[in-house]
Parts: sequence; C-alpha cells; structure tokens
Amino acid sequence: MTLRKIALCILFIVLIGSLAQVNANSPHRTVSAQEVEITYLPFFSNSRVPLYSTSYYMITIDTSFTYDLGCELGTRDQQEPGTQDSVVVLDFGLPYYSVENGFGTYLFGFGPVGLSEIRIAAESFAEGYYTCTGSDNDSNLVLGLGTNNKPNSLNTVYKLTSHGEHWANMIDYLNQILLDRNMLQQVQAYGASDIELDWNSPTNTKAWLAGYGSQAEAPLLYFGDAAGCPFDAVPGLTCGTANYPEWTMEDVWYVSWGFEPSLPLPLIYLTSGVHAQQWATLSQYAYDNHGARMDITGVFTQWQACEQWHTCDDTDNTPEEAFWQLSTELNENPETAQELDWSTDIRWILEGEAYPERDQSASISGNTIPASLTGLMENLTTTLQSRSVETDTEAQISSKLALLEGLAEKMQISGANPAPKDRTITWIAESYADPEFLTGIIPHGEIAGLPYGAEIGTVWQAQTESGYLQIGAGSSPDHPGQGALFIQNISLDKTSINSTLLVTEELNGRLDIMEATPTSLLLQSESGIGYIFDLETYTLELMN
Repeated sequence: MTLRKIALCILFIVLIGSLAQVNANSPHRTVSAQEVEITYLPFFSNSRVPLYSTSYYMITIDTSFTYDLGCELGTRDQQEPGTQDSVVVLDFGLPYYSVENGFGTYLFGFGPVGLSEIRIAAESFAEGYYTCTGSDNDSNLVLGLGTNNKPNSLNTVYKLTSHGEHWANMIDYLNQILLDRNMLQQVQAYGASDIELDWNSPTNTKAWLAGYGSQAEAPLLYFGDAAGCPFDAVPGLTCGTANYPEWTMEDVWYVSWGFEPSLPLPLIYLTSGVHAQQWATLSQYAYDNHGARMDITGVFTQWQACEQWHTCDDTDNTPEEAFWQLSTELNENPETAQELDWSTDIRWILEGEAYPERDQSASISGNTIPASLTGLMENLTTTLQSRSVETDTEAQISSKLALLEGLAEKMQISGANPAPKDRTITWIAESYADPEFLTGIIPHGEIAGLPYGAEIGTVWQAQTESGYLQIGAGSSPDHPGQGALFIQNISLDKTSINSTLLVTEELNGRLDIMEATPTSLLLQSESGIGYIFDLETYTLELMN
C-alpha cells in the first residue's frame, strides 16, 4: 500500500470518527418530510499521477527533427516499466489561408505552412515514436495536431468551416497512412485546437468545428480554457470575456464535449486551482442540464514554457499539481467523479532531452487497445444506459462512441500484423523545407509560448546573424494597464531561445508597433502616447 493510500485511509477514519462524534453530541430533533439532510464525503479515487509527456510549440517542419522528438518519447516509454499511455500535442499555431498557400497554419511567425507539410512533420514524429519503443508493443501515443481559434486570415464563416474540413481530412489521411504501415495500433492522430474564449466568438469557433465534424473519423482534443466561467468563489459567472462576452456555459459545454468529436484536455494553468474548479463546474453543468457528466481526458499545462519565459505569475502549475487539482475537484461530487488519463506540458523546442534518461528495464508484451480509449468507451456505454440522459445528449454520446469504436477497430486491424521495429527508419517521408522567414511589421502576428492571457496586436520580425528576432507589442496579464513588449531571440537551428518581457512604467494601455527603423521601433499606446524601443540597447522609453 502506498503512502498516499495509507494517508487517505487515515483521513477517512478520522472523518467517520468526527461525524460519529458530532452525531453523538447533537441533540435529537424531529426532521420533517420537507427537510433533507445530506452530508457529502469526499470521493476517494484510485488515480495516480501519470508520467507527463511534453507537447511542443512548432516553429519548424523539419522531418528529421520531428522524428527525433518522437523517438525521445518512444525511448522513454520503452525504458519505463509497464505500459505508458500518453498524449502529445504538436501546436502549429493559428489557422491560415492564402490563395498562394491554401489552408495551413502560421507556425508562430515562421510560416505559413500548408497542410501537407504539417502532416509530413507529424508523420515523422509518429514514425520516431513507433520505432524507438522497440520491444515495447503496448505503450500508446495519441498525437494531437493542433491549431487554435484565432481569426487572422479566416475572416468569414465559410473560410473557417472550410479550414476545419481540410484539417479533418489531413488527420484522416495521416491515420490511414499509419494503418497502411501497421503502426496505428500504437500511434493515433487526433485533431486538436487551443480554443480560448478571448480569441474568437462562439459562432466563429463553432463554424470551424462544424467543418471538422463533417469529415472527422478521429476525435478532436480541446486543449482550451473556460475563461469567465463559474468557480467556487464566484459561482454566478456565466462565461465569456471582455472581448467576447457572448460565450455561455452551454457554448463551452458544446465546443469542449457536446460536439461529437470533442474530448476535453483543458488548460489547468492557475496555481490557485480556479481553472480546475471551472472544469469541475462545467462537468456538473453537463450532468444537471444534459443528464450526463463531461468526461475529461486529462490536464494540459505550460510549466516548461513558463520556465522559459520566467514571467508566469500564478499560471505555472506543474503537471502533477494540475492533475491533483482537477482530480480533487471532479471527485468531490459523485455526479462528476472520474479518473483522468493524461498529463502533458508544453514548451518550445529546445536543445537537450525532453525526457531524462532512465535505467529501468524495458516493457515487452503484446498489442492492446490503450486503457484511456477502452475506459472512455466503457464510460460512454455506461452513460447511455442511464435513465437521466436526455434524448439529444444520448444521440451526441452515441455518435462520439461510434467515432471511438471505429478508430479502435482500425487499431486492432493494424495490430494484427504490426510493422517491425528492428531498424532505424523503414520509410523516408517526403520532406519540405521550412518556409522563408517573414520580416517586418506583421499585423495580428503570433509568438509561441506567450504567458496565458497575454495579448499582442502587432509583431516585428527580423533575421539576425545569430538567428531570428521576434518582438510582439501588446499587454501582459501580470501588468494590467501597462503596455508590454515580448522579445524572443531564437537561434538559427531553432533549438534555443532567449525571452525578455519589457513593460511601460505608465498606465497608458496596450502597445502597437507603428513603424520600424534600422535601429528602433516606434510604438503607440492605447491612449495615444508614443514610445521608442532601441534595438541595440533593448530599452523602452517615452518619446519626447
């Protein structure tokens, strides 16, 4: 028995004893038929914190690089005792469309890149993972190909819907490749989207989802937030932000769970536990309003990215802290009690290992459907047998279950004749060169790994002798009312980064970049005050 289980048993005994003492000392009274006394005890879960995986902000589509990233995780899983069941999100940045490049993403200022280039990069990651798991044939990886709900060039409902359709087709094609190569039993591709309520309206967000759902043969990971939604201290909130106040609890329920392909993998960043409380509240909302709880797959954190920025105040939950926060909140109520499967933490691609070396013996066994998938299908089947579930929700859950069962069937077909692993590479993926780095002022640009809640309106980019320079102007959540500059120097090989945050002393509102000279950037605050940023000294000062 582990120390945690022993501690829980002792706590349970103390609670029971306390209740008994209270009842013994309480005066007897008559309780009418109108009065109901309910005492809730904590729901004790068997949850253990899983090994967290590393997810990545992608600024390259180099296939050898992504192969190595996949191999790192495969090597870790092969060396760990037992079966590992992980999720990794490759976040390719905001969705993008142009006549020249078609549909794709912005690659956090290093794009644009098309869907074929994204698929090939992910294909190489999957191959690296599969090959480097070696004799371990049970460990499993769900590989999420991520974008987000920022509008940018997708400025119509038609473009949003079309991008969603093409994204789903890309995921389906990648899974067919993995099936044809007999690797699907150990690596599956899911769609993924960082849907944040301050980035777009519910109407536009649902338009992209509708496109995805019209073509999807694989789930969609919702690695987003629930900004403005209720939590313990403020239970009367209704969701939404200053930019998009029209979001409701029903909208958030729908995009994260009610939409048939959606599986919530929420951002649990806040060390205060508020994010965990919001998602427990949403799961309770699902039960109260739709007759079935929201099943949450795990937690998504940014602890490693925060270590890179050194600017995350109170949003740098470790994966372990986030996992226990959400598990605790969900299991306080029997109606939302559940086990979490996954934990993943995002960072920039950097030199050095994402996973430490381990000396444990390898795991060797046969192929099985991973516990995260079988557990979710069992939960959905149980929910469908409940009398409380509403008719519309029953149809939604049935469709979600059918989607998962279809994927599981393909995995079993693939596992019947698994591809051999006694080689370094079995196939050479078509390779694409990274696109040319855009320079100058970029309206509505994007920088990877910004602190949660940061806003940037314009980005200035330049290529230097030592690499790449990105400067985003906007505001920082840790310095309300002040303007902020987010500065990133990235090495030529894109494996190291130096991040700096500068803020104005004055409360003049967010900054925008108005003009660039060879030695400086001219900026203007929200209230019309001018600033100058010196590119040589990295100083930000008021203009005379």
